[in-house]
Amino acid sequence: MRWLLVLWDIDFTLVNAGGVGTRLYRMVFRDMFGTELPSAADMAGRTDRAIVLDTLARAGIPEPRKHLDQFLAKLAALAPTGHELAVQHSRALPGAAAALEALAAFAPDPDGVDGDGADGDGADGDGAGPHRAGPDRAGPDGAGPDGAGRAGTGHRSPAPGRDGAGDSAADVRVVQSVLTGNVRRMAEIKLSAVGLDANLDLETGAYGDSHEIRSELVHLARGNAARKYGRGFAGTATVLVGDTPLDVAAARATGARSVAVATGGTRADKLAESGADVVLPDLTDTPAVLSAILGGPYP
Repeated sequence: MRWLLVLWDIDFTLVNAGGVGTRLYRMVFRDMFGTELPSAADMAGRTDRAIVLDTLARAGIPEPRKHLDQFLAKLAALAPTGHELAVQHSRALPGAAAALEALAAFAPDPDGVDGDGADGDGADGDGAGPHRAGPDRAGPDGAGPDGAGRAGTGHRSPAPGRDGAGDSAADVRVVQSVLTGNVRRMAEIKLSAVGLDANLDLETGAYGDSHEIRSELVHLARGNAARKYGRGFAGTATVLVGDTPLDVAAARATGARSVAVATGGTRADKLAESGADVVLPDLTDTPAVLSAILGGPYP
């Protein structure tokens, strides 16, 4: 059995948030420093920890790191306001919902009866053994008992090879989550506001309040997935899907595969030059998305 951990970027990959993040940054800055934020730092492909530090430095705030955790906490506390803004201004990008739903057909059996194949190894052959969740089954990126959680609560289609869904990809199981620069609460509201959260295991994801460097989030997500699903997702058993060269760089730095989509501010040729394994113009061709992520073809 081949297992994949698919980690989606959010902004301009799945969602156009309509500037919600910048609006919230301005609110927090005004609350903390009593003045208007001159401008936010570039956000594309970066984590909130890095963006906040850069934003505060550009605004002339002394010792930005001293204010970092407070800024992030206030940002998370604005989640109710952020949700209202996201409902008003955000939209799912074309093809995003269909891509998530199509991949959900490859999700692990929620009752835990998926097999591992003849050798009993995990998706990357690291000997993770039979599938069982729990803190004692951490893979090579596991870091302890915390981080396990439930998957998304939305409807899932039958996994391939079961209930007549076909045999062409019966050896593939896909865990879908996110790897995003957003703090977790902001990630949740952006996805839920446009109805894209149901097929994502958000407990397994990694978020921008955890580390400044995006590639470090890959290790965090792998550890979360290893603890929950009882197998490792090293190397190309992890697939990052994003719209910036920084998404591609995070994949390359951690040995993961990268699928780049030219739906943000970076052209397709520049994404290819950055080293992406596959470049798509957008997510509207669902078979092409499946083929790119799963290593298809999957009609």
